[in-house]
Amino acid sequence: MTGSPTTTPPTTPTTTARPSFRRLVHDPDGISGSQKLMILVLSMTLYGVADIVADMLPSFEVGSFEVEIAYFAFIPVVLAALLTPLWVALGVAIGEAMIADMLLGSFGGFGEVEGFLQLFVGTYVAGCIVRDPRNRRQLFWAAIALVSLDKVSSAAIDVVKVAVGVDPDALDESGGTLGAVVVAESLELLGALLVTGVLFGGLAAMWLAPRLYGKIEPLMGLRPRDPQNPPRLVGPWGVSFWLVAALGIAAAAAVGVLSQWEDHAGREDAVTTLGSFDAELVDAYGENLPWVAAVVGLVVGLAAVVAIAAVVNRRRDRSAAGDRANDQTSGGGR
Repeated sequence: MTGSPTTTPPTTPTTTARPSFRRLVHDPDGISGSQKLMILVLSMTLYGVADIVADMLPSFEVGSFEVEIAYFAFIPVVLAALLTPLWVALGVAIGEAMIADMLLGSFGGFGEVEGFLQLFVGTYVAGCIVRDPRNRRQLFWAAIALVSLDKVSSAAIDVVKVAVGVDPDALDESGGTLGAVVVAESLELLGALLVTGVLFGGLAAMWLAPRLYGKIEPLMGLRPRDPQNPPRLVGPWGVSFWLVAALGIAAAAAVGVLSQWEDHAGREDAVTTLGSFDAELVDAYGENLPWVAAVVGLVVGLAAVVAIAAVVNRRRDRSAAGDRANDQTSGGGR
């Protein structure tokens, strides 16, 4: 899946053209591997660290309604609005599935694919909704779309688990009927839209993205997004994106149902826990470990981005110096 380029159509090369500007595009197929890596690492780091912080924040109960911050939705929305949506979505999904847990010494294994696919689809769609990162209305609805796609698919998977009989605990907690489960999931979705989608998603993105527009992109060798030529929702090899997204959510549902069934059946050779581990670092080092892990992860991730950016800038400077030398040589030979 790729987004469309945001630069003007290529012109016939001339001797004065600067190759360094050929990579200043949003299309993932048109940017360098180093730029993709910078976007990936930055997205992984920021979202992974923010996920740790969100998990440490307390939740509140108002009657039977629980208010909590599922995640800071403005981070993937702002990053996907400013940078290449595909690579931001990939980085955010990896940060959610792996980085946050691994910094705390644990990993859920193959079962993390469920959350990975849901967040990837939601972030990619959100990034493509924003044609102009200075448009606050687009940013707001991008955040709502992200949380909706993530939480609706998650709720649907939970209902499927109950419907196929692998999650009887949910029936007991909600009142013993499938309809009660649907109502409970709907209330949870409403809470997620209000808290995660609006308060910590749309409103925060509306304030932050316009202020960062045109400031982050040059650091990575990218042009700011052109509202006249924004990224498009395109699947691989020209396949409809929504078909790919539906298959991805279906795969997430299959993994979720399989994980719940293995847990319900008490299988010791569970497929969905393949590759999982738990070092129990929190128990060993105390409750301050998540804060330490968040700071360490943030410092290491940003340092990696800065190092990659330095290498890219050095190569660009060498390329520009070589072009100037060639121009002078060509001019002197005339």
